[in-house]
This record gives sequence, structure tokens and C-alpha cells, in this order.
Amino acid sequence: MYNTLSLNEREDVLWVSLSRPDKHNAMNLDMIRELIDVARRTAKRKDLRAVILHGDGPSFCSGMDLPGLFKSTRDRIYAMTQLLRPTRGIFQDVNLVWRSLSMPVIALVHGHCYGAGLQLALGADWIIADPQADFSLMEAKWGMIPDMGATLTLRGRIAPDLAKELMCTARILSAQQAHELGLVTHVRDNAQQSVLDLLTELSQRSPDAVAAAKRLVDNSWWYGRWRSLTAERLWQLRLLLGRNHRIAVERNKQKAEVPYRPRAF
Repeated sequence: MYNTLSLNEREDVLWVSLSRPDKHNAMNLDMIRELIDVARRTAKRKDLRAVILHGDGPSFCSGMDLPGLFKSTRDRIYAMTQLLRPTRGIFQDVNLVWRSLSMPVIALVHGHCYGAGLQLALGADWIIADPQADFSLMEAKWGMIPDMGATLTLRGRIAPDLAKELMCTARILSAQQAHELGLVTHVRDNAQQSVLDLLTELSQRSPDAVAAAKRLVDNSWWYGRWRSLTAERLWQLRLLLGRNHRIAVERNKQKAEVPYRPRAF
């Protein structure tokens, strides 16, 4: 179905693999369009518990495939028109669209995670990295700026002065350095097993509560005090009226593996 991606669904989890290993999964227009399509289709699925973004071959994603992106005059014109849009274009949507999903999105990172690749990972809820992975906002090396949503996805992860430093220098960070700065959630010797362990934990919780927690943090983190507290109350009311809350209570009372219903929202 897709030329640059491979999908594997197992145990209510969708694994989305970037599949241009010969290019270290550098993004071209086809991959950008296909990632957006997968995200939009996935957003309609209430049965899925999580999405994993990862890369085939030696790297997660080495950035933008600039020669491939501008291989024709038509593509160059299209790319320029996206920068002139009054609303976000596909180069931002490819990374920000994952935030619109109700289920958690996890970036499982190995090898190079540069430029567009790092901005894609930052669009996930959690980044779990192999110790040998490295990270960079590489755009300054090519006389450019990160323009794929980084000004939103970096908020709350690192301080503004650090964001400016990384954007201006195109410095390459080890996984441990990226973790110390707050770019990466966890660095694990067996990163894939850590993802599986996290998925096991999530499977024990109401999918509605998980979705509400994600929405609450994403939407209210920058609210003022009144709006944040109001959002908490409204989400809690919505959960208390739902079936999965009652199932969670039953699971705890009976100590039984009563299955949750599909996510309500």
C-alpha cells in the first residue's frame, strides 16, 4: 500500500516503519505524504492502544532527502508553495499530526535522528532511544532553520536558550546528552524491550484515561491556572461517565483481567 513505509499491527499496537534503509530513511515527499495518510487513518481507530514510529535499516531517520525532494521543478514549486500557506503545510503536518491522535505515540530511535527525523520523533509522546543513537537539529548546516513544527514540539522539553543553541549550531548529541537536555525520554540498552514493557503497562490502564491524560497535558500545559483546572474537571467528568472507568473499578475490586472496551474518544 505504501512505497516508503511498512505497517505491522499486533496486539492492538500499530508499528510504523520508515522503509528507505538505503537512504537512512531520509524523508522525501512520498514519505511525508504517506506518514500523514497513516496518521489520519489511525486517528479514526478506537481499537488501537498505541503507535510506534521506528526505522528500518541503520537509522531512524537521517533528515530530509533534499536531492530527492527537489528532483523536479514541479516538486520545488510545490515545496515553496507549502511555505507560503497561511496555515501549516505538509512539512509541519507530518510531525504535528501525531499529536492529534488519542492513543500514545512512541518514537523508537536508533542510529541517526537528524533534522526532519528529530522533528518527527519530537511529535511523539515519548522518545525511547538506543544508547548508540545520535541526535541533531541539522538544518543550520545547510543554511536553514528547523521549520517542521519544532517551535511547538520543543516547548516543555528544553529551555528556549538551549533550543536556540541547538538550532544555531547543528550540534550532534549522543543519546545520553539528548536525554540530559530533555530531548529524549529514556535511553535503554534494549530500547525495543523497553517499548514493549511500556506497552504492557499501558494495556493495564483504561484507554480512555490514557487518551484523556495525553489530551490534558498537550492542550492545557500552557493554559493559565483557571483554564488548566477547568480542563482537569471536565476530562474527569467525561471519564467518570464512561464504561472504561467502571471496568477499571471492577478490575481493581475483583483483581480480574476484565477486558476494556475500545477507546471512547
